[in-house]
Amino acid sequence: MQNLISTLLVAVDFTEKSNNAVRMAVHIAARHEAKVILFHNITNHTIIDRTGKQVIGADIIDENYKKTEQALADIETSLQTQYPDLEFKTIIKNDSLVHGINNIIGNEDVDLVICGSSGQQNFAQLLLGSLSYQILTEVNCSVLLVPEKCGKYSFDKILVPVRVLEDLTDKIELSVAIAKKNKGIISLLGISNEDDILKIREAYQRIKKNLAIRSQEYDSQFLLTHDKATQISKFSQDDNADIIILNYKDEDSWKSFFLENFFKQIINYTDIPLLFLKNRQVVSNINSDDSTAFDITLPCPG
Repeated sequence: MQNLISTLLVAVDFTEKSNNAVRMAVHIAARHEAKVILFHNITNHTIIDRTGKQVIGADIIDENYKKTEQALADIETSLQTQYPDLEFKTIIKNDSLVHGINNIIGNEDVDLVICGSSGQQNFAQLLLGSLSYQILTEVNCSVLLVPEKCGKYSFDKILVPVRVLEDLTDKIELSVAIAKKNKGIISLLGISNEDDILKIREAYQRIKKNLAIRSQEYDSQFLLTHDKATQISKFSQDDNADIIILNYKDEDSWKSFFLENFFKQIINYTDIPLLFLKNRQVVSNINSDDSTAFDITLPCPG
């Protein structure tokens, strides 16, 4: 089987949750014989006036760059000592976070972006926008969110919900590849409401036959519900799942921004790693000049 995970990019900000994401990345890389890119982004703060954009504290930015470079080098050296057979690379960018990641995805042919998350968050935090949620929704390849408190780095039980049909074949291929590398069991969960039950059940039955033909160990269950995110999360707990593999497709994206869509719900209610499969042909509309700035030409309020 083709190695579907050859290059990993892990977002590093030197917090405990990103340290845990690094630990997860190297365990996955060891199983898949993959390259690991350690990435940190330095965001310049600027003032925009009528003469153009000017960096605030360029000397401080330079000092931070050198400290970051050394800190990443220390992590790389430590990892290389522990995993001498793995290939590591460090990259620092001075850009908007997502644009920097997408640039590396294109240049390095990244298969999976890994970032730490705080685990279960309240809805207000997600409305304000966490970096992990921004990465999930805007980068141009699949994303693995690793909760800060996750302490297991192998995937013995792999929960694979069948809830939408887009990229379903690719999702099953990835799930089987991960199962083979972990000697794990796929837990297939057909989940649908009344409107989609016929096509979802048909796909679910087809996948069961496919897994049996490929001699992939699995168990299966079908649920009828409108509350898919909550039920998937509950099932993952009851089933002792180690990871959930999901399509990057949100059938509730038409809802108001102030309502919880599937992504927000599944992140809120789940405390194990979540892998969102995103077709590499999906291109996000990222503003290439989205650095943090303050426009002093605007009138002050009041």
